Amino acid sequence: MTDREPRKEGRDDARDSGRRRVLAAAGASLSALATAGCLSNPWGPSRPGAGAATTGDDPAGTATTRGDGGGADADTTRADATTADAGTTDGGDTTADDTTAPGEPTTEDTETATATATEVPPEAKEPDQVVEVAPDGFRFSPETFTIDAGDTVHWQWKDSGHNVRVREKPEDSDWTGTPGDASDTYGEGYLHAHTFDAPGEYECFCAPHQTLGLEGSFTVR
Repeated sequence: MTDREPRKEGRDDARDSGRRRVLAAAGASLSALATAGCLSNPWGPSRPGAGAATTGDDPAGTATTRGDGGGADADTTRADATTADAGTTDGGDTTADDTTAPGEPTTEDTETATATATEVPPEAKEPDQVVEVAPDGFRFSPETFTIDAGDTVHWQWKDSGHNVRVREKPEDSDWTGTPGDASDTYGEGYLHAHTFDAPGEYECFCAPHQTLGLEGSFTVR
């Protein structure tokens, strides 16, 4: 063995020792990095509590993927949705208050019903003309008279067994005389009333006693 061989072996030992130191240092660094989580698989499942991790496709690290840390955002979203629903409900209540329920009378219907209910029938009105029926025999008193459109006439029975039938009237008049037909008569104290709105000439009579002179006429002007 020559002198060169020991020197070569010494150099080889030195190189091997250097490699071991480098590998040991690299191993320590890799272990530290692994502990810090820097070498975790960016495409693998998220680890609990890992928070936001950079994706492998974004070298700048600006794009992030949400792990379990996204729960706070989800809670915020649910809270916002609940608030929106509450606002919609309040708005719906306001709309419901402004809407009339089916079948509920409107103000116009109530006013119309009130006007109809308070309309006074002719019998309850103060008469503009009073006609007595058979006060002293077979006649009307007065037998003729004149009134204005809108006036009310009261026929008052002073004797029994009479009626008031219509012989002549204007076409647009709604007066029909006493209820019933010609054979229906009424007793003393009976009242027949009508409000005359149609101008024109009118003639009336008592059906059982017209031949005895129980007839009358009047004008509505």
